[in-house]
Amino acid sequence: MAWTAGDFWATTFNALHQGMIYVDAGGRIQVANPLAAAILGLAGRDLKDRRLTEVFPETRLAEVFTNHSPLLGTCFTSGAKNYRVDYFPDDEGGVVVLFTENQPDAAQLQALNELYAALLDDFPLYLAVADRQGIIVSINQMYAELLGWRADALTGRKIGEVLTFSRLPEVLATARPVVGFEARYASKKLLLSEMPVKDAAGNLLGAVSKAVAVDDLAAAGMKDITRRLQVLESKVLFYQQELASMQGDQDAWQGILGISPAMVQLKKLAARVARGEANVLITGESGTGKELLAQAIHRASSRRNEPLIKINCAAIPENLLEAELFGYEEGAFTGAARGGRPGKFELADGGTIFLDEIGDLPLSMQPKLLRVLQERAFERVGGRRTTKVDVRIIAATNQDLLALEAAGKFRRDLYYRLAVVNLTIPPLRERPEDIEVLTAAIIRRLNSRYGMDVRGLAPAVQELFYRYPWPGNVRELENVLEHAFNFLEPGEEIIRREHLPAAMQQARGNGAGLELKEAVAEAEKAAIQRALAAANGNKQEAARLLGIHPSGLYQKLKRYDIE
Repeated sequence: MAWTAGDFWATTFNALHQGMIYVDAGGRIQVANPLAAAILGLAGRDLKDRRLTEVFPETRLAEVFTNHSPLLGTCFTSGAKNYRVDYFPDDEGGVVVLFTENQPDAAQLQALNELYAALLDDFPLYLAVADRQGIIVSINQMYAELLGWRADALTGRKIGEVLTFSRLPEVLATARPVVGFEARYASKKLLLSEMPVKDAAGNLLGAVSKAVAVDDLAAAGMKDITRRLQVLESKVLFYQQELASMQGDQDAWQGILGISPAMVQLKKLAARVARGEANVLITGESGTGKELLAQAIHRASSRRNEPLIKINCAAIPENLLEAELFGYEEGAFTGAARGGRPGKFELADGGTIFLDEIGDLPLSMQPKLLRVLQERAFERVGGRRTTKVDVRIIAATNQDLLALEAAGKFRRDLYYRLAVVNLTIPPLRERPEDIEVLTAAIIRRLNSRYGMDVRGLAPAVQELFYRYPWPGNVRELENVLEHAFNFLEPGEEIIRREHLPAAMQQARGNGAGLELKEAVAEAEKAAIQRALAAANGNKQEAARLLGIHPSGLYQKLKRYDIE
């Protein structure tokens, strides 16, 4: 008997030190080796005949089916490990999915090196970065010249051989910072601060040595240096926080889940927008994921190595908002910190500002924001010095800004400065195809948090989820599932109706809204059956006739129980 592709891969997978899965043309798993199951948090489970989107919601399989070409270098995080995911379609319509573990320490430390280097090239600061073995992986040219070497000649050497006055070996041994100590070298008096660098799990990646020469401070003017150091230290804090979520060349879009045509198109548009510099206005109902989309655009942009600074315009009192955005000088108001503080725009220089709930920006602040957008300049509260900044603005709102403008609550000129590009996230009720993918991803995340092994939804709950209008969108879906987790008995693996919030348990059959949905569902089912008949049962051709992605058709076939 002739071998199928699945037979071939079954004999191959267990001999390799990689997670591998083979899915058929319908997106169902035919073979999965034990390592792949473990990577997906399903160690010991038989994955055969389960949909890949069910066990791996972040998959990019739909793109591979659509483009009929390999997709290489995407990323996936499971537990504390990062994996490269590659897709290889075969001649039988199936796809091999390969998981290869990355080495995050080197990637994250290299990212930190690049962030520091970009920030400090024009700053009178001596900088060196060592890995956790005490080997220099980066040193700026200023430090190298002090030592009488070229920077590239010092990388790869032990820190103790090069910086004999450094206390980095102590920092690496204790994982604790040593700050504010003095040392002398080549007739210069240096003030040093040396700090450990850790990942999100608290594991030591390496350490950073920063030094300034006291004479340099005096020559540059102490007041100006102090101001620049404030911005520097605040930026470094943001960079180190960002390292917790950086995974080498992480795919910026992996957190934007959805296989519906609307979401696929939105991601394509957002990816194009990310390559440019235009300001972006993201609109959509509350809970649709506007902040996630803003993060993805930033991480896919040329500004990815600079900070993304977030501010909620509705959460900060009007009398504090100007200082929060633009900073303040010492003595600007009662209680102002000594030396003043930089604002969000100053910290975001070179990066991106995310202004959430922009519709709630007070009318008094709108001309000041408009000036920054037009002139790329501002003054701190209580200050006279103009600060130039290079920032990209991404704003978000669930309100109609033009309606606010008509009511005299929002400036039209500001609207057009913000909405150079307008991206709208559709509500969940308009893309029911995405509910299964989102539910699977949320359940897996909750399984990890609660230490449980929930497999999915009971059929009645799944049907209810498809019929429910989700006024709170994805955020409401997350809340409903977390509520259910808290009412599951030990050992229960399926979420049933009695586990849902009381209000949702009563949602079935509540009037004309659901009757209309039933009518739409019947019409959709009939259309799918007609397309299958016209295509002689060929699902790829039926999907083309319907104008939807093949993966979306498979979801609908399962929902309507169409053979």
